[in-house]
Amino acid sequence: MFRILLAEDNKDNQAMYRKMLERAGYVIDIAENGREAVEAFRSSLYDLILMDLQMPEMDGVEAAGQIRGLDSGKRVPIIAFTELPPDLHRQACLDQGMNDILRKPCDEQTLLSCLEIWLPMRVILVVDDMKESRKLLKHYLEETPYAFLSAKNGIEAIAAVKKEDRISLILMDMEMPVMDGYTAARTIRSLSGKKDMPIIAMTAHEGEHEMQQCLRAGCTGYLSKPVTRQSIMRVISQHLKGAGTDSHCDQVKEPGEKSVVEIDSDIAELVPGFLNNRKKDAEKISELIAEGKFSEIRIIGHSMAGSAGAYGFPEIGKMGRAIETAALASRTEDIKSANSKLSEYLSAVIVVEKKV
Repeated sequence: MFRILLAEDNKDNQAMYRKMLERAGYVIDIAENGREAVEAFRSSLYDLILMDLQMPEMDGVEAAGQIRGLDSGKRVPIIAFTELPPDLHRQACLDQGMNDILRKPCDEQTLLSCLEIWLPMRVILVVDDMKESRKLLKHYLEETPYAFLSAKNGIEAIAAVKKEDRISLILMDMEMPVMDGYTAARTIRSLSGKKDMPIIAMTAHEGEHEMQQCLRAGCTGYLSKPVTRQSIMRVISQHLKGAGTDSHCDQVKEPGEKSVVEIDSDIAELVPGFLNNRKKDAEKISELIAEGKFSEIRIIGHSMAGSAGAYGFPEIGKMGRAIETAALASRTEDIKSANSKLSEYLSAVIVVEKKV
């Protein structure tokens, strides 16, 4: 039975979320501030922590950092549980080692779906012919709730997938002896029950041609080498979420990480114009920041948030909402941060048509 620490100072929220969690069979302890959360973790073992960000005495970000500093706090999943706009606080949470962000208020299904992402022991298969690379990725994964399994080439990877049912994600080097990653990915895709398994290509090659080659081989996503701890954490958070759930668990892509968006063929000809207009929006926002015209910035952000989803770009919608929220409060630095993320996303996004 999983044991969860809920760090939450609001009594009504304590009662409501305790009821949801206990009804689902979890054992719940309550901490009313960050200091209590750290002390509770020192004295007890927990499978997961739900950490409110705004609490008296010690906030959730500082508490998470202190827990991560403990030997016993390296692997426990910590979920930021907050009413604050996730887009504006993601980096601070990630810098302190939090695994995900859950937006309050949330319903029972959303809460439980988020927990299911992080609580089960899943296996991540790392496929790379370089011993140093496997060792480094194992080190990165030691501070996650996932088990590590490795293979030196595509043939070993296929054998591992056939043998180990708990494999939930594959990090696949594409250039390997014996059998390369392209062949291995195609073969794994052909195995019974493996059609939807996330396979993330790791390659030193860059450009859209390489991305398309990886996608045609059956890969789900793409990481440029050298990979970093943060890029691995982003991939895990993005691809191990429950498919089809409307969760408020939010992730952030590391700058430079490639984003692949599949769009319907009937709007494909409209998408380049949409993305080009968003680039113009980003440039315009930079000009308006210098002029202090927050009202005009808010309008651009609001329009972006309202239109992006229809084109198949929910990430742009989130950034638009962040810009709108920051403009309403006249927070210049937050606007700059959100606009910078928008520009990075637009420069990295790769659009492909959905396969019929």
